[in-house]
Amino acid sequence: MSVELLQPLDCDIAPPQQFPSPFNNQPHELAGFAAKHLQKRLTTLTAATHDFNASRGGKMLGVLVVATPDNRLGYLSAFSGMLGGHWNVAGFAPVVFDQDRHAILLQEGQQQLNAIDQAQQQILRSPEYTNAVKQQQSVQQEADQRIADNRQLNTNNKKQRSELRKAHASDAELLKVLDQQSREDKRTRQQLQHEVKRKVAEADAPVVRFTSELRELKNRRRKVSANLQRKLFDEYTIHSVASRSVKLRSLFTDKLPPGGAGDCAAVKLINAAITERLTPLCLGEFWWGAAVGLRQHGRFYPACRGKCRPILPHMLQGLSVEAPRYEQPPVFAPDLPSVVYEDDAIVVVNKPSGMLSVPGHAITDSVEARLRKHYPVTSNQTLLLHRLDQPTSGLMVAAKSAPVHKHLHLQFQQRKVQKRYIARLAATGLPASGEIHLPLRVDIDDRPRQLVCHQHGKPAHTVYRVLSKEANTTLVEFQPVTGRTHQLRVHAAHPHGLNAAIVGDELYGQPADRLHLHAQALSFTHPVTEKPMSFTVPAPFAENQKRQPGGLT
Repeated sequence: MSVELLQPLDCDIAPPQQFPSPFNNQPHELAGFAAKHLQKRLTTLTAATHDFNASRGGKMLGVLVVATPDNRLGYLSAFSGMLGGHWNVAGFAPVVFDQDRHAILLQEGQQQLNAIDQAQQQILRSPEYTNAVKQQQSVQQEADQRIADNRQLNTNNKKQRSELRKAHASDAELLKVLDQQSREDKRTRQQLQHEVKRKVAEADAPVVRFTSELRELKNRRRKVSANLQRKLFDEYTIHSVASRSVKLRSLFTDKLPPGGAGDCAAVKLINAAITERLTPLCLGEFWWGAAVGLRQHGRFYPACRGKCRPILPHMLQGLSVEAPRYEQPPVFAPDLPSVVYEDDAIVVVNKPSGMLSVPGHAITDSVEARLRKHYPVTSNQTLLLHRLDQPTSGLMVAAKSAPVHKHLHLQFQQRKVQKRYIARLAATGLPASGEIHLPLRVDIDDRPRQLVCHQHGKPAHTVYRVLSKEANTTLVEFQPVTGRTHQLRVHAAHPHGLNAAIVGDELYGQPADRLHLHAQALSFTHPVTEKPMSFTVPAPFAENQKRQPGGLT
């Protein structure tokens, strides 16, 4: 092994007994120690290698602490994707594919894609296509105008005939003439429509032929691109500690791997350790350089679930690995969550932090499951009207019948339900109040994370005000106008929002005892009595707030 690749690690920190889950936000202390060593090395890299704060921007990097066969500690370093336009850089773990073979396949595939792109451009820039489109537009405009003129003429004629019929209701001959004129107008309109339809179809025909050719080229490009992706991914050989090697594509059974799968720092690190017969001990990945979205300089992040969740468990086979924190929910007493209010129509509960709102893929215990057990219903309709994130606590309302559910659901749709949240943010110096407008969409490569996306995101609007300030944190009240997934968490953490993650937010900030986000107040109109209802339960982490008894206010 290259001496540059394996860096010695001299410290008194004991290695973990189990390999910590790479999907946890906070790495083991030993991985954090190794990361500091790497970060010192990064400061010596020149902009020619990679400018982390300018044009090329920040980068996700990682360290893997390993044990040599003679039980010496060291660490490996890696970067995600490319660094400075290069797949392999001295001192960092190499890629997991044959770079020469990868380059050949990429070149061959790109040549095919370029040929298709040129054929598309040749059609789009050809005089025949341009003239056909112009002719089509001209004929369509003329047709629309003729139809409009005829419609106006018929309207005027009809009005005149109506007036004549009223004025000469007893003149049988005149009425007969007027009826004949009405039929003649109808025949003229039908003839015009037939003629216009024929001319438009004649003008459409050349464009339709070109469109069909372009569609065929587009489909061919899609197939060539997918085939290229399959070939490239088949060049990725993924090893495991248990000496079992597979092709990357086999780990994504129902689809092609997402772009960049197999190129993450964690995959490169574990692959290098296996190849060099080193024992992986713990892993840590961090962002280095200019911030991108919610990625902040020097902060640790878990391995992405979209790309790495199918890969890393295979690679770590043969090691004792901790389960991710999100697969280790708190254990709750087998009762209904604390009931704040109940009558024959609704029930309002105070969900504890850590409990799911509805059953998940791996965890069935949830507020919904307990409600259905306590209030048996015959339909499969959910009782809950809304959801809270698993780590969020607070008020939720459920319906006891389908009609009640429909009534309340309409209130949520029309944004007539008022919700207020209390959150503790890991920052000070925030504006006293304001509004946040940042559109959100799911991060398809790292669900359930959300991204701010002005192109494809759904509108998300939050109103906030500061309640109190402490030494290092700020207590804030949020009023979500819209109800997007993770809206308050992203709006708090994003640099264009408050740039202050909620305390304990493992997705967008740093772990703590819990997520300091609580649905404190809920107001709506009772679906039966039509009376306004308002409930308040103070946040358990906001001890300096004036404590109010939970329940109807």
